[in-house]
Amino acid sequence: MLPSELLITKIKKGRIYPVFAEISEEHLELADALIEVYRNFRGKKRNEIDEIVTEFEQGLNFKLVRGLRTLLERRCVFKSKFTIEPMLARRAVFETASSKKVTNGKERAEVIEKVAKKLNISVAELEQSLWADHESEVVLDDFTALTAEELLKLYNLSLAQTLLFKAMGMSISFKSNYKEIFRAIKYLGLMYSPEGNKVRVEGASSLLKLSDRYGTSMAKLLPAIVSSDEWEIDAEIVIRQDTPRIYHFLMDSRDRDLLMSGVLKREEATFDSAVEERFYNEFLGSKASQKWELIREPEAIFTGKAVFIPDFKFKHKELGIEIYFEIVGFWTEEYLKRKLAKLRALTFNILVAIDKNLACFNLADFDIGQPMILYTRKVPVAKVLRYLAKIEREEIEKQVESLKVRGTRIELEGDIMATKDIAMRYDVSKEAVRACLNNPEYIVFKEIVVKKELLNEVKKKLTTKNIKLYVEARKIIEAMGLPNPDEVLAVLGFRVKWKGLDMDAASIELK
Repeated sequence: MLPSELLITKIKKGRIYPVFAEISEEHLELADALIEVYRNFRGKKRNEIDEIVTEFEQGLNFKLVRGLRTLLERRCVFKSKFTIEPMLARRAVFETASSKKVTNGKERAEVIEKVAKKLNISVAELEQSLWADHESEVVLDDFTALTAEELLKLYNLSLAQTLLFKAMGMSISFKSNYKEIFRAIKYLGLMYSPEGNKVRVEGASSLLKLSDRYGTSMAKLLPAIVSSDEWEIDAEIVIRQDTPRIYHFLMDSRDRDLLMSGVLKREEATFDSAVEERFYNEFLGSKASQKWELIREPEAIFTGKAVFIPDFKFKHKELGIEIYFEIVGFWTEEYLKRKLAKLRALTFNILVAIDKNLACFNLADFDIGQPMILYTRKVPVAKVLRYLAKIEREEIEKQVESLKVRGTRIELEGDIMATKDIAMRYDVSKEAVRACLNNPEYIVFKEIVVKKELLNEVKKKLTTKNIKLYVEARKIIEAMGLPNPDEVLAVLGFRVKWKGLDMDAASIELK
C-alpha cells in the first residue's frame, strides 16, 4: 500500500480506476534510474539520497516518483553510523560549550577539538557522531534490489491496494488458487460470505468500530487474488468529499501483466484474536494434547456452493477422528446470522464457541444445529475437553459394537502381547481393545496385555527374595519382558517410597 496522498485515480461514469503506470520504455527508464540510486549509494546519508531522488520529480508526475520512492525505501535498511553514542557526544559538547561563550566557527572548532581529545576520538569521528541518530543522518546499510519491471508492477499493485483500503465491500470471482485465497481471507480476519459463484468480502467502511487495521487486511488480500489464473473484483469505494459518493472499482485478470502477484507472507505466530491464541496455548498445556493434535487454520472446506474456513481442527492421534472448531466473535448482526446459518447447513459436526457478551442478538432464538459453547472473554478449555472426551468415547463404543456385530472375539495367546498389535489384527483402536477385553486370565495395561500367571510369578520373585530396593525390582520386572515396571508394581499391589529424587534410594512395599 501507499500513503493515501499518493493515490492517483480517475473517475468515469460512476466508476473509479487507479491510474496504473504502463510498462513503457519511459517508465522503465525512470524505475531503473531510481533503483540505481539506492543500489549505488550504500554508505551514503539519507539526506544525500533524498536530494538526488527529489531531482527526479522535476518535470514528471511527482506522485508517481514519490510512490516508487516509497516502495524502494521500504526495501532499505538504514543505520546510524557513529564512534560514540550521539547523545553522549552532544552532552559532552554542550557541557564544554556552556563554560564559555561560543559565538563563531573558530570557537566552535576549539570546543569540538577539546571534546574529541577528551573522548580519545578524532574531530571527524566526533562530528559524525553528534547527530548520527537523526533521520536525515542515518546511512544506507543495505538495499534489496528488484528489476524496473517488478518495481512498476509492485507500484500498480500498491495503488490498487490503497484504493481498496476504504472499500465498503468487494465481490470476488476466481477460477483457481481457491485454497490459498480462502486461507488468506481467514488469516487476515476478513468477513466473507459466498454469493453464487462469487465471494463477498465486507470492507472496513461498511462496519462500525473497525480500525484501519481491517482496511489494511482487506488490501493485503489482493496479491492472493492476482495470483489466480482468471479473476475479477468489483469493489464499492467511498469517496468522502463535500457529498460522500460510492464508486465501483472493477478490475480483472486482463490487468495481470501490470500487477505484481504473489501469495501472502504469513507469520506463524499470528492469531486472529487474543481469544484464539489463549485457547491454543491452554489446550497445548492440557493432557488432552497427548491424544489430540490441534491444527490451526486447516484447509478450506467446500460444501456445495458454500465454503467454510474453520479456526481449528482437532485430530485424534490414534482414532483418526477429526473435529472442527470455530470461535465466533462480534461483527455485525447480519454477518453473524449469515455465519450461523452457514454452520447450521454444514453436513458434518463442528464445535462452535460464541462470546455471549459480544453477540448482537439472542442466541437462544437461533438454532445452529451444531454443538455450541457460550463463553465470556475466554473459551472454557474444560468444556472443549469434555466434548472431545465424549466424541472419543462414542467412537470407541462404535468400534467395540462393530466387533460384537461381526461376532468377533479377541483371541489372546502368549504371556505378553502389545495392544497395538492386537488393534492392527482386528482393525480397531488400542482404546477399543482395552475396552472390550474381559479375559479373566489376562490383565490389560496401557500398552500391553499380560497373562496373570506371569504377573503372579513376578510377585512371587519380589516377595520370596524380599526385594526392597526399587531399582532391583525394576531389573527383575524388565528381565521378564515387561516394559513398564511402575505400572506392573501398582497392579501387583506395591507402593514406591521415594526419598527425594534419588532412584537408588527409593524402596517398595506392599500396600
